[in-house]
Amino acid sequence: MIRPLLARLQSGPLWQGQCLLCRQDCDEQPLLCRHCRTGLPVLTYPCPGCAFPLPVDDAHCGRCQKQPPAWQRMRVLAPFDAPFNRLIHNLKYHGKMLNGRLLGHLLAAELTPPWPEAILPVPLHWWRQLRRGFNQSHEIARGLQSCLDLHIDSRVLRRVRATAAQTHLSRAERRRNLTGAFAVANCRYRHVALLDDVITTGSTMTELTHLLHDNGVETVEVWAVCRTLER
Repeated sequence: MIRPLLARLQSGPLWQGQCLLCRQDCDEQPLLCRHCRTGLPVLTYPCPGCAFPLPVDDAHCGRCQKQPPAWQRMRVLAPFDAPFNRLIHNLKYHGKMLNGRLLGHLLAAELTPPWPEAILPVPLHWWRQLRRGFNQSHEIARGLQSCLDLHIDSRVLRRVRATAAQTHLSRAERRRNLTGAFAVANCRYRHVALLDDVITTGSTMTELTHLLHDNGVETVEVWAVCRTLER
């Protein structure tokens, strides 16, 4: 619990005046210098259904045409490559809270209306959040909120069952691992955006989207900082 508190105290003008990647002074905007900002990887023409890059804009890939995803739209900032993988790793495992603000700012710049009624960060199990001291998705949501002034609601979704880490599981194993892992409470929204740091197979988002639809939500968007590009 002490580490995230210390990280929040380090968010003054000096820290925000240095680039989080190269540690040089930021000349135009806080957190990231102009040189590092122009070198960031981007997703070119992402599919609106799964965010895989396509050769043309505003088109669905063949997989999403044959089997549409549970959600209505997916928006992702970048592929899970450097420097985003390092920024996310240092946020999650080293408590670099300013990384969450930066990632939220960058994601906000790529989003377009219509806006959801609420952002729902993907929840951690209470024990994992207690050990980590924070939810990385909520920290990214805070950075996004500072740019778009959208409502964050961390009470709607709960992870009621601790699950094994998904990193090395197959798509089928991830699906089984998440069965019964989440619950929805007091959802009054009709349009929401699920927010996570990285999308891999989409199993977590599929499970949460089905739960939200079952509880009266009509439109579910999936927002994430990164997308792994392996099918």
